[in-house]
Amino acid sequence: MIEQLSFSSITAYLNCPRAWKFKYIEKSSTRKSGALAFGTAFHETVENYVSRGNEGREIRALWAAAWQKQSEANHGFDDETPKSLYNDGLRMFSSPKVMVALDSIEPPREIELPVSLNVPGVPPVTGFVDMLAADGVPSDFKISRSKWSDNRVRSSLQALFYLAALKQMQIETPLKFRHYVFIKNREPGTQLLETEYRYAQFLFLFSVIQHVWSSMQANAFHENPESWQCHAQCCDFWRLCRGRFSRADAIG
Repeated sequence: MIEQLSFSSITAYLNCPRAWKFKYIEKSSTRKSGALAFGTAFHETVENYVSRGNEGREIRALWAAAWQKQSEANHGFDDETPKSLYNDGLRMFSSPKVMVALDSIEPPREIELPVSLNVPGVPPVTGFVDMLAADGVPSDFKISRSKWSDNRVRSSLQALFYLAALKQMQIETPLKFRHYVFIKNREPGTQLLETEYRYAQFLFLFSVIQHVWSSMQANAFHENPESWQCHAQCCDFWRLCRGRFSRADAIG
């Protein structure tokens, strides 16, 4: 029986209920993703740097240490090589645009702040806010291969979740959220996107979470072939699902 949900679990269900079941119920094995390891190491590096952690070490030294930890934990990846991923991070942390964005961040109030949201009829929903800024605005760090659109920011439920949880926990913060987007390509870049919200929007968030929980309880684990993730290179469970019907010998 599920006694606790994470917000990442809820978004995974919204993306594809069948993939959610493979991961959280059937415990099917997942690929060793270089992208996931890169993201973890990148976040650790940024968070240490903006909080002046590790005694204010130079950022490329922080990146080398964070990446070494991920490499040792994963022992190789199924997609990209450790060397190419390390060099990607080194290029990003050598970019003047990236460093200007990071150096503009004042030492935050909190880093990796755990939060929990209580929604009627649903187990506690947990998550972590990447950063509670010096001015109290919750913020996160995202890696992307392209710029985010305004619509992508406005339609995201993640910021609403963090704000609702912080309000429930009686942590003073304005009703706004900041996304620091780091663009990972040959010419690294950044975006700073700040969005304001209204209390009424929390009601929609609660409704979505309640419907997701009801669907889980009803064993509604259908496929979502329209999901961006429904692809052999993006879904860890492709071979167990859509991929089974894509082989040449599947018809005949």
